Amino acid sequence: MQREFILSAGEGHFFFGFHDLVAWNAAGDKLLALQAPDITAPPDPQVACGIGYFDASRQFHRLGGTYAYNYPQGARQQWIGGTDTFIVNDRVGNKWGARIYDTGTGRCVSTLPLPAHVITDEGMAFGLDYARLFRVGGYGYTGLPDKQAHIHAPVDSGITKHNIYTGEQSLLLSVAAVANYRMNPSLGQHHYITHLVLNPSQTKLAFLHRYKLKDGGETTRLMTVATDGSGLKCLSTGFLSHFDWKDDHHIAIWGRTGSGIEKLRGSLLYKMMPAGLIANGKKILKQLLYTRTKGAKAVAPFNWLLLEDTDDAIPAMLAKDIITEDGHPMFCPADRDWMICDTYPDQQGIRTLFLFRYSTQQKTTLGTYRMIDTKPDLQLAGRLLEGVDEGVLKAFSLEQLAFTRSGLHCDLHPRWKRDGSLVAFDSIHEGSRLIYGYDVSNIIHTNKNLLV
Repeated sequence: MQREFILSAGEGHFFFGFHDLVAWNAAGDKLLALQAPDITAPPDPQVACGIGYFDASRQFHRLGGTYAYNYPQGARQQWIGGTDTFIVNDRVGNKWGARIYDTGTGRCVSTLPLPAHVITDEGMAFGLDYARLFRVGGYGYTGLPDKQAHIHAPVDSGITKHNIYTGEQSLLLSVAAVANYRMNPSLGQHHYITHLVLNPSQTKLAFLHRYKLKDGGETTRLMTVATDGSGLKCLSTGFLSHFDWKDDHHIAIWGRTGSGIEKLRGSLLYKMMPAGLIANGKKILKQLLYTRTKGAKAVAPFNWLLLEDTDDAIPAMLAKDIITEDGHPMFCPADRDWMICDTYPDQQGIRTLFLFRYSTQQKTTLGTYRMIDTKPDLQLAGRLLEGVDEGVLKAFSLEQLAFTRSGLHCDLHPRWKRDGSLVAFDSIHEGSRLIYGYDVSNIIHTNKNLLV
């Protein structure tokens, strides 16, 4: 029976981060990894996280350290095209920037003034405002202030574009431009951009536009823009979560659109109501919508949606009644009919890793992995969460924030090897935070032979 195996041998805690990047180089013999200093607390701005790679014999080569990391998304370390050089975010002076390492020499060969969330094979890097992300409760980096904290939709914050070879740089798309697209920006507060993902041909960027509401909630819009800054679109609005490009023109995303709550928030009445009245009204409406008694209106269901890259896309279903909960998807670079995904922990703290094939609507469970019971260090957490917006701190307990920002909160975040033979994922089920591999080549090969 197949099962997972450890890819990150050696002492200490290792992780990669999010589910939207390929961790292996083009040759498939080097695996990028971060070495965590302490998983029981949120990242300390005074303590660096190790950055390096595992070779074919699973030996770790530490090439440097970075202060620009969080546990869910890592430091956005990624290979540059088909080379054996990689880019990783770091603090550069008093700004978030990036560095490039050459694994051949084992040295940092370039320091860049802007960070990289994703990078094209040709070396065009696109970054986000990580100080703003940290303040509003997103996946930002600890240690630098949000200089635009007083502005709800700033014109000089957003998606940056940077050619790592020529040095040419610009602001591709501002938060203000996004907030003004097909909506009234005054509807929300603290607008921000997050979850930036390139499409397979690297011609478009998908991202989430989020903003806080007067009732204490948050709304998300799934949006796309071409890599030259043209063709901005808003595909959908509602409660939208993790996503990936199915192909160049379609995005699979977990969420819900068109519920009564979303309709209320878009109404003129909502915009005119005082904040306190809105909060109470939302609670009453939620009770009515979510009550399953006879005659009550059913709330719009959550599903894995398949959206065409167009304004106000009409949702199709990716895996109706097959995948019924949120997770972290990644389509196989070698065959985008296949998706690897996970689940959030159930009541017993168990996460499930599974494969899904779109053409046959077949789901294959690979393994289950339980989170550990260790609690975060609350003595450190308060200091390390300084700078997070007051509204976020009020919405969540210190215990919850400390846990989700620490390395103890470990989603599997599965990601493919380029050729589709192997997947890697982070897990903590054996007591240490480690990177695991799972050989899926036999499953995919067997199913390919069953094609009609």
